[in-house]
Amino acid sequence: MNKSSIVTSFFNFQISEDIEIVHVTDDSRDVRRGSLFIARQGVSSHGEDFIDHAIANGAVCVISNKKELLQIDVPFKFEKDLEEKIIPFLFKFYKLCSSDFLFFGITGTNGKTSTAFFAHQIMRKLNKQSCYIGTLGALVDDQKILTKGNTTPGIFELFDIFQSLNPNKKTYVFLEVSSHALDQNRLLNLEFFQTMLLNIQSDHLDYHLSLDNYIKAKLSILNVPSRNLPMVNIDSELININFDQNNFHEFQPLSFKDSLSSFSCKIDYISKGTSLMSINYPNIETSINISLFPKFNLENLAHAIALISNIVTAEEISILNNGMLLLPPGRCELIELDQGDVFIDFAHNPKSMQNILSSLKESYKEIILVFGCGGDRDKQKRPEMMKIATGFSKIVLFTSDNNRNEDFLSIAKDAINGYEYNNLELMESREDAIKTGLNKLNNHNVLAILGKGHETFIETAGKKILFNDRDCVLRNVRV
Repeated sequence: MNKSSIVTSFFNFQISEDIEIVHVTDDSRDVRRGSLFIARQGVSSHGEDFIDHAIANGAVCVISNKKELLQIDVPFKFEKDLEEKIIPFLFKFYKLCSSDFLFFGITGTNGKTSTAFFAHQIMRKLNKQSCYIGTLGALVDDQKILTKGNTTPGIFELFDIFQSLNPNKKTYVFLEVSSHALDQNRLLNLEFFQTMLLNIQSDHLDYHLSLDNYIKAKLSILNVPSRNLPMVNIDSELININFDQNNFHEFQPLSFKDSLSSFSCKIDYISKGTSLMSINYPNIETSINISLFPKFNLENLAHAIALISNIVTAEEISILNNGMLLLPPGRCELIELDQGDVFIDFAHNPKSMQNILSSLKESYKEIILVFGCGGDRDKQKRPEMMKIATGFSKIVLFTSDNNRNEDFLSIAKDAINGYEYNNLELMESREDAIKTGLNKLNNHNVLAILGKGHETFIETAGKKILFNDRDCVLRNVRV
């Protein structure tokens, strides 16, 4: 459908009636025939540097917030306040009503995916139109939508996803907000209904360069436009330290330890059984009997309920009582085989590994662990991950996990860091490592495979090779 009239009226931009505009983007690589190209500031360059590329790909007009421009062959409009106008324009372009959308943003080193996924799942159980967008891609209601792969898409990709929604219907959007997205202001001035900070642990130092920079990026969720005060899990040590140092006051505290917190939750956990969650939130006071493993998944569910507590009732939340909630694919996935249990998770930083392994230790006598460290990423966490792995596990099979452009043995050397580990074996082939782990399985131990979770490829030497941990387990099960 030609949307040139929407562009001309919104930007007061006179273009020929013959020009057909069917698409809008700020990425010249995404331009196709009939695209409007928005040339704006990116992370390290301005879109004007890519106008020729955009036109070659089919852009039929360009709008930019930079005046300096040589003559080009398509209509051009300078728009001084372009950044402030992008989101209202995208609502108009896609014929969506901003009042129909409630955006929920979740950040934290660990737990973003499960919290957002649980909140989306609850809204679907209540027959509400809902979107989950994050590490797993995008779900529009129950339909999977492919994304470019960023945990938090850019604002143009985000609205592209919304095309599959039923218009004129209240829509709840649950967004994982990464530290990269916060640092890059990827969502511009998008107004959230509710934001939440789950925790902060060291991660992504390859990008942020220092822990201080990473912490600042995570804490910036508190300054994102939101109709309600941000919610913060005050049990996280690094959050508390930084609040004390920076005098943050305007937030809603959530705690599993402090019963006087505005949002408090007590969990009576039973491993592989039905646990009791006692929820005491301003708008919801209730108890829920539910089975989730390990314990931190119950905490993620409590986060999800807090996130939506202004839009649901205790009676509606009661649908979870003794019911079934799906875990995100590749998150805490337990495969019960005849020869023993296999546990698959995306955990790829020290704290998430510690959470997983300490939980498994409560339920199994021994842990056989398959894990690796990603190449071209934060090297500082490698030795810490190895110490945690060898400390909790009977046998550690250190293997490849997206080596990218690094040599496997170089990654392993960083992780070992000069120590001698008696329970460690190096095995470059991830499939061989999983096979070895399966051969060591019995009814007293568990095989934990960490780091890749839902991922369907291994990236090495510039290539993506099809591979999935779950698929590998199933095709190598002893019959």
